[in-house]
Amino acid sequence: MIKDNIENKTLSIRISTDGFCFCSYIPSLPGSLKYFFYKPEKDLTLATNMQKGVELCPFISSAEKYDVKVVIEADDFTTIPVEFDDKQCYKAYYRQCFPKNDARIEVVANKLNALGLTVLFSVEKALYEQIQKLGEVAYYASVSILLGLMTSKPVAEERYMLAFFRGNLAMCISMQDGKLRLANAFRSESGHDCIYYLLSIWKEQGFSQDEDALYLCGDSSVEANIMTISRFIKRYKRLNANALFPSTLLNKMEGIPFDLQALILCE
Repeated sequence: MIKDNIENKTLSIRISTDGFCFCSYIPSLPGSLKYFFYKPEKDLTLATNMQKGVELCPFISSAEKYDVKVVIEADDFTTIPVEFDDKQCYKAYYRQCFPKNDARIEVVANKLNALGLTVLFSVEKALYEQIQKLGEVAYYASVSILLGLMTSKPVAEERYMLAFFRGNLAMCISMQDGKLRLANAFRSESGHDCIYYLLSIWKEQGFSQDEDALYLCGDSSVEANIMTISRFIKRYKRLNANALFPSTLLNKMEGIPFDLQALILCE
């Protein structure tokens, strides 16, 4: 029997202003998966909500240290070539695109060797300090998980776009010949605005309405938008965890965000 100890126990957390998702599992024991969702209080900071979420989560023990993976639903991210990947320079690179008060943020990164780039994004410093108390932490942006997914599971098309929808957030990733052309994220107040922005990016990238492919993933807002999208883009496909990944307990749990599922199943 495999021992349930901190050396093989993984805690995956997805953080957004809409909610905190906690997943605990032992990779060698598929049936060990546990899931907890914490809805943040609007009048509290993300750091305070993080602390409360950890305290309320029934399967997190203060006596244990975990292999922690944290997904940040980041709007603001940028990429640099992997040859320029130097942790000491992350803030300088990031500040060129997003001037912010450096004292209030930590800039973290994902290195995507298959694409030859590193994704940089920020975490509020107070939130970062709360997360670090949990153990060894690896940080991920939603966009880097999606890029990693499309790299590890290549599609047939030489040129395509991936669109991710969750709540009022949308991400568009444009790929050609296995290389990233564009990665962009935006928030919109309505589905109509979201589709307008997506189609604008599609046109700006020079994609064909009839020949190029659009892959769609995310939450239920995909279904809400897909009928309108189909009027403009003929080749589209809905991606979901059940089709992409082997059947596991994770597929059967309701409400786990697509990017968190992809992180757990692809790592």
